Amino acid sequence: MYTAEDIKFLIQPVPQQVKAGRGKDLKILPTSKFTLTAPKAECGPVKTAKDKLVAFLQHHCGADCFAEGGIAITLELSDEAPKKMKRPEEGYRLKVTSKGITVTGFGESGLFYGVGSLLQICVFDCLGAQIPAVEVLDWPDSPFRGFMEECRYGSNVMEKQDWLDMIDDLADKKYNHLQICLYGCWKMQYDKKVPWYLYLPLKDYPLLETPQTIKYYSPTENKWYNYETLPPIYRDNFFGELVAYGKQRGVTVYPLFNSLGHNILLPTKFPETAPVDADGVRSKTGFCTSSEETYKLLFSIYDQLIDEYLLPNDIHTFSIGLDEVFDEPGVDPEDPYKVHSPWCQCEKCRDQDRGDIFINHTLKLATYLKNRGMTTIVMYGDMVTRENKQMRFIGEQFQNAIKQAGLEENILLHWWNYLDQRVKFEGTDKVAPKDYPLRVVTAPWNGYYIWSLLTNPMRNVQLQAESNHCAPQGEGVLVYAMWSKSYDRIHDCASDYCWNYQGTGTVGDVTARYVKRHFAPLYKEALHAYNLIDWITEESPQKLDKENPENSTISNYDMLRNHLSYYTHCYFSNIRDCYPRRFPGCLMEHLLTYRYPDTRNLHSVAAMAKEALAIFRKAANTAGCDKAMADRMAYEVHNYLVIAEDALALFEIYDLTQSGNQKDIAPIARARQNARLALMTEFEKSKTLWEARGAGLRNQSVWMQMFADIANYIENTDEPQLDLIDIRPIMSQEHWMLR
Repeated sequence: MYTAEDIKFLIQPVPQQVKAGRGKDLKILPTSKFTLTAPKAECGPVKTAKDKLVAFLQHHCGADCFAEGGIAITLELSDEAPKKMKRPEEGYRLKVTSKGITVTGFGESGLFYGVGSLLQICVFDCLGAQIPAVEVLDWPDSPFRGFMEECRYGSNVMEKQDWLDMIDDLADKKYNHLQICLYGCWKMQYDKKVPWYLYLPLKDYPLLETPQTIKYYSPTENKWYNYETLPPIYRDNFFGELVAYGKQRGVTVYPLFNSLGHNILLPTKFPETAPVDADGVRSKTGFCTSSEETYKLLFSIYDQLIDEYLLPNDIHTFSIGLDEVFDEPGVDPEDPYKVHSPWCQCEKCRDQDRGDIFINHTLKLATYLKNRGMTTIVMYGDMVTRENKQMRFIGEQFQNAIKQAGLEENILLHWWNYLDQRVKFEGTDKVAPKDYPLRVVTAPWNGYYIWSLLTNPMRNVQLQAESNHCAPQGEGVLVYAMWSKSYDRIHDCASDYCWNYQGTGTVGDVTARYVKRHFAPLYKEALHAYNLIDWITEESPQKLDKENPENSTISNYDMLRNHLSYYTHCYFSNIRDCYPRRFPGCLMEHLLTYRYPDTRNLHSVAAMAKEALAIFRKAANTAGCDKAMADRMAYEVHNYLVIAEDALALFEIYDLTQSGNQKDIAPIARARQNARLALMTEFEKSKTLWEARGAGLRNQSVWMQMFADIANYIENTDEPQLDLIDIRPIMSQEHWMLR
């Protein structure tokens, strides 16, 4: 017999009201028949809800499971929502008795969500399902429940079905917005190239492409991959299909197209739009905001997006980005140490204040988009809510300018912070947009670095959701993210807090519900495994003391993500060092400085990872547990273990290079090479092809090949003289290729 609390554990996000029924539960057998009554709909969430329900029942009860006299299932729309329901268009009532099921949507999306909740409580086994007698009355707290997919490693190689799977996953969690970044750039990383991304073929600029370089070793195929490919979303031009697909599921799919910050490709390819320095030399980043060519280019791109993809699908939301408008090096492979500025100093721009330039640029973009029918114009808030070294603080001036331009109902400020503690924004006394006068969504992140390691930013999600909840004008949450099923618990967390803030409880409550849904037969053990993950990746205060390093305290998060993940070391550094950077030399310099606290943390991480690994491998072979998720999580905790053991091995190897027989290094390095190969094999078996191609296996391959090169050198050299701070002289062709 299910209680109301049991049912709350099954439905995601956590529902507003659940009342356990007094009658018997509804039993469904593999041979059961059903009679379905549903509103007629040729498209939209109502049709999708019906199709989804039919496919679900046919899968469990056979293709011929619909017949007269069967169990009655009624899907209906009603405009008589209970008065207490905040957002009736997305609200629903689900009622189950021993005689049948009724799902009432008080809007099309509400019906879709109601059917989704029904399927979540239909837990089938080989004998069928016993659906609890229940009445659920549910609606969301926030109108904007968003997820942002960055243009980065992963989305750059996702095929159309991968994107559709992501939309389905978000819709099942009752997210209703998906922001897809179609254009963005970063400073140099792999291959001495600027990583720039364009996910849309531009009809007026057909030669503008951004090939992606794929490099890694596949142990399951015993094969090296080294090739270039266009992002599939660009190659097959299916962004419009994603917009339409989301529309059928109540998800508003809309674009982000950046301009001043994270903008290197366009000014490089169209120098007439580029800013210039005091000597008239064109920059590789930003725009000249006094140039007509700049807005001719941007508005032609906007028009294509609006006319071909948004308005045909009745979408009126658009993101203009505008975050992190910084001077920076590493944007020109010809001269990577030169600092390029996005702030123009041409005759027309040089006497303008940078704050005025930013505000005027924002007004031009937003006004144009409003006139083209965009009613919600999303932009990052960091340049206007925080002080920075690039321009004076413009907070109040920006607010006044938006109001004077009549854009206060259109601009939606993306107020982001990715920390696990409350921090005050510089230049203000605010830790949250509690009294901010413009429309706001708060932005936690999901951990983002899907190509490195799984982290746990659920505390950040909770704090950002709290900020939204406490702000009278807060419209919801927009998660900054790269999507991966490994981050599923964090995605559930954001969904819970957005849908039902008061009912969500603590992040521990979120984890408990998540574990109950996926690993019920091993609930206590699996819950402990997730707690171990959270301790392994804990972001805690650091105290670094170079003079007395034994007194230092190191954050596990900082150690694992910022130092032991190769990805961090592939970035161009403005320090006058070699590029690619010395690896593991740059890592060893840090590890050796803080050897005592790092060693302590590494042994702790390894011990916890071993314990969690055993639990998830057990779950993968336990009936009733989510095997696919157990396999994924086994990989993720195995990754922690290998990272920790590799770092400890580097200490051992270093000691042998300083005073010992260097021939003893070979078996250590070979063992670590094989450990990485085993981990990479597990990656390929438990994760997707796009995750492997999206830098996941490339970063693993660097570590694997590094140890292989060390072992090969030691084994094939009579009197080896290994210098672990600079292994470039012994690096193989494969290693150089990866770097």
